[in-house]
Amino acid sequence: MIVVFDHINGFGKVSDQDFIFSQPHGVLEPGETPEEALEQGWIPWDGAWYNLRSVRIDVSEYKPHKTTRRLSKKVTALHQEFKDSPELRDLYQKYCDYRGYKRTITWEQLFTGHMIGYYIDGEIKAYSTVEHFHSVMVATQFVWDYKEPELSLGKVAQMYECVLAASSSYTHVYILGGYEKCCMYKSDFYGFEWWTGTEWSKDKELYKRLCERDEKAIVSYDDI
Repeated sequence: MIVVFDHINGFGKVSDQDFIFSQPHGVLEPGETPEEALEQGWIPWDGAWYNLRSVRIDVSEYKPHKTTRRLSKKVTALHQEFKDSPELRDLYQKYCDYRGYKRTITWEQLFTGHMIGYYIDGEIKAYSTVEHFHSVMVATQFVWDYKEPELSLGKVAQMYECVLAASSSYTHVYILGGYEKCCMYKSDFYGFEWWTGTEWSKDKELYKRLCERDEKAIVSYDDI
């Protein structure tokens, strides 16, 4: 991986904090495969690669909880090409509003080629955008309006992602990074692993402590 540091879009704080952010990202070296990059904690996003506290599911160890299997019977999951539509845009806006995201994820950044749509009685309720590689799959975003939280569509979606991966003989499903308390749920999945920076770990307690620590970090984005 060739590492690039972007000091134009990056920023720093030196008066009241000791913090430098140079927006590092990676570019695949000639002959390097996406699978090799993913194995080293890199995740593709918007045309570049970023090394994260990456989280993945070992498909061979994954199994859904009993409640998830029961809820999944209400849902029809369809793997399809991801195309622009008012319906999908509306779901995405409701998702962002519900989560209260201050960061900006543009609609165009969701276009990874494919999606899994989750339908109930013929109406789409949620979808996952997914990116396929030779032996693994990356789930880049899950979108849901959260109108019916009792459906637990996030857990149902993870089940269907792993079902699709298993049917394609993939070894892992990568589910982006694990930061702050909003990502602690990822450790509840069977087959959970996270990237420490040097190795893949199954230590759930350490992962959760790090997510809790993230909540206490103070970083200003005023200069981004």
